[in-house]
Amino acid sequence: MRVQQLVLIFIVVLAIQVFSDSSIDDVQVRQDLLNVKHQTSFVNDKVTKEIDLSALVPTQRIEIKTTYKKKGEPSSYFVTFQKEMSDKIAFIKASTIDGSTLKIVKDNKQSINGYSVYSINFPKEESTKKFHFIVELDLINSQMPSPKTVTQKEDLFLVYTDNVFFYTPYPTKTQKTEISFPSNFVKSHTKLTPTELKGNKLVCGPYKKINGFSHADLKVHFQNNQPLPRIKSLTKTLTVSHFGNLFVDEYYVISNEQAKLVGEFSRLDYSRNRQLSGRGSFQDVALHLHEKAYGFEYFDIIGNISTSQYTKTNDQTVINLKTRFPIFGEWKTDFHFTYNIPLKHALSKSKKTGLYRLTFPFGSSINAPIEDFEMKIILPEGTSKINAETPFGVDSQSFQVYNEFLDTTGRPVLVLEKNLLVPRHNQNVEIFYDLSFKKREYLFSSISQRSEFQE
Repeated sequence: MRVQQLVLIFIVVLAIQVFSDSSIDDVQVRQDLLNVKHQTSFVNDKVTKEIDLSALVPTQRIEIKTTYKKKGEPSSYFVTFQKEMSDKIAFIKASTIDGSTLKIVKDNKQSINGYSVYSINFPKEESTKKFHFIVELDLINSQMPSPKTVTQKEDLFLVYTDNVFFYTPYPTKTQKTEISFPSNFVKSHTKLTPTELKGNKLVCGPYKKINGFSHADLKVHFQNNQPLPRIKSLTKTLTVSHFGNLFVDEYYVISNEQAKLVGEFSRLDYSRNRQLSGRGSFQDVALHLHEKAYGFEYFDIIGNISTSQYTKTNDQTVINLKTRFPIFGEWKTDFHFTYNIPLKHALSKSKKTGLYRLTFPFGSSINAPIEDFEMKIILPEGTSKINAETPFGVDSQSFQVYNEFLDTTGRPVLVLEKNLLVPRHNQNVEIFYDLSFKKREYLFSSISQRSEFQE
């Protein structure tokens, strides 16, 4: 009997501990994330939260009308995210309603226990205390297959979870949340009154008088028979030759994040009716390259893959690749794609500093999210004063040495790494460097034909 009492006491104590651990984060957020002064500085007059689940990368567009309630100039407006959401944010942007960019910065001092805090400072020339702006998010790892396994001819469904409300420290007078789906078939959804399903759109709200840090579970289960290509890893290697060429090698490992295919795969059924027997799969991949790209090669460990074609326009070269086999859920493939670009279309030189500037897109030539990305820039021997400027932060920056035939000291290699990229990260990165050996100057005389960049 005594043993049973001890066991019962232990279970009660354990339950109390679990409850305390599960609630302490939210308590700390409310008490410590932002102090009372910040939480009462703004009142959100109207918030509209739009979630788009019809695209390859789920996005959120949060339109906010807010009023500054204190005297003097407006303080920073804080945008907060619960830890369940903060890990899924791959890209964030803030802008005024007319499209002007607002600086949004993660506040590491305020971010605690997995919760993220971003600050927005409004232009000082604004005399009004009313502000109307938009916060945009691109999300990754935010929707999961359910069921997790399907046969070749079954429909596919995804589950998305979120907060119905905009998780803000400020009180909100009225808010509405809208979710767009890729089809009209929605198995189930949150039914927080009022909620209405209209075709492929779920409208939650409007809700009135919402307290700061409010939360209500949002869960939707919907049909999506489209493939979900994911670049598991991409290594992009640029080899700069001052003889006038830029060689690019992109090594992809691509998977499909749809439900896992189980049972037999019928190539015959797939060939006869891809819409019925190839749901959620893909075999065609498009790459968007520089308009001057040439000398394409497409190969994997087996050898050259001949199923590719390209078209050229005035502003880009589009390469259409066909993988060796269709990629179903949890299948993957890997391949190299290489090409060349005349260096004069990517490199310029400053008359003022004598530094070269190499400009090239960061990220993937394929419109798909990336888990692990590595960009290597192999520069000529003798290069010094190497510096990279990116429009966003990278996870790591390091240097290596690359040796090839006839090299002496080796070529410096700048390595940039970043995880969780989305197509909106495909912006230009600039690499500055010095190559002052006089004997090398004649090797790239064509650079003088280009206009020098301004500092």
